[in-house]
Amino acid sequence: MATNRKRSLLILDILAGLLFVGSFTPMVIPMGKNEPNFMGIPYTMWMGFVVSVLFVLLAYGVSRIQKRNDHAD
Repeated sequence: MATNRKRSLLILDILAGLLFVGSFTPMVIPMGKNEPNFMGIPYTMWMGFVVSVLFVLLAYGVSRIQKRNDHAD
């Protein structure tokens, strides 16, 4: 079971790293664009919100795995 938890943590760490690197790409921060708008809010702000929510979900996943590790013994 310990290897499954370590593997899960490794996968979440890799996803967090990819999300971190991806958040600085033109996919999230397009150069010289503030269109399209959704409800009057620019694309970059929406994508920043989505990236933030994904980081929170990854942190929640890690905390759930760590909680299982703490109570496993």
